[in-house]
Amino acid sequence: MNLAKISANGQITVPAEIRRVLGLKAGDKILFFQNPNGEIVINNAFCTGNL
Repeated sequence: MNLAKISANGQITVPAEIRRVLGLKAGDKILFFQNPNGEIVINNAFCTGNL
């Protein structure tokens, strides 16, 4: 489990382990979506083709 804190500006730092798993690097975009069961999922937008 990884934990991230939201700043006063609404920004988060994605934990290093999650960046590694998703193949994220500086400047990449991430995609947030909600499954029908309410679970929030984060993906690398580049890998999903949703830039």
